[in-house]
Amino acid sequence: MGNATAAAAVACSSQSCTTRSSPYRCALLKRKRSCIRACSSEDDGSDASSSLGGDKRQQEVLAKIAMLQAQKVRITSFLDERSAYLTKFAKDADTEFDLIGQNAMKELDEVGDQIMERLDSKMQAFEETAEVQRQEIEMNERVLEDFEDWIEKEKNEGMFFKSLGKVKPRNKKELTVKPIPKLEAQKVKDIAKESAGSKTRMNIYLGLMAILGLTIANAVFATPEVEWRKVAALGLIFIGLVAQVIYEQDISSPEAEKKGGKEE
Repeated sequence: MGNATAAAAVACSSQSCTTRSSPYRCALLKRKRSCIRACSSEDDGSDASSSLGGDKRQQEVLAKIAMLQAQKVRITSFLDERSAYLTKFAKDADTEFDLIGQNAMKELDEVGDQIMERLDSKMQAFEETAEVQRQEIEMNERVLEDFEDWIEKEKNEGMFFKSLGKVKPRNKKELTVKPIPKLEAQKVKDIAKESAGSKTRMNIYLGLMAILGLTIANAVFATPEVEWRKVAALGLIFIGLVAQVIYEQDISSPEAEKKGGKEE
């Protein structure tokens, strides 16, 4: 725009100079031309500088926007990678925890089954020993009954033969039947019952000692962590049973000797 106006002004001034031949006016026109050229050159420079400055600013803004977009893409990709890694880590941790829980439950079930099997075997052994002891007691009772019947039979036979040999008793003492065989049979029965009871107690003590011994060995050797309080308590009970067994043996042996001497 400035160049066009300057050219128009120059054309008008040339026409005026040709039409009018005044030297003063020609000088004024020259001055106007120089001023118009200077203004037009300044306008062109300012337009060029303003256009260059605007281009640089736009380029800087565009460069910053591109950098921000690149950083945004990098951050987004990094977050996606981290989220995928964390998701995978969480899944792996869940699977590992599930495996650990399953293994722990399996081990607990196996230990529980082993304990129940041991308890069942111990109870079965105890029931078998109790059945054997019951059979022994019944057998001893049958032997006592047979012995008592035999004593009664012998007593009746002796009295029968004595009555045949005697016609008349001399005094009333001979008429009375001495209850010695009954007392002896009762004593023998009591002795047999006491011996059977002591034997039964001994068998029960021995069975309990075996069960306690197995329990103590299991608590000490089978488990990784030993419960010493439990082992100490079971050990005290085991020692008490040993003392009771020794006491029963000490009592039964003198009584048997005394009763054997009395029977003789």
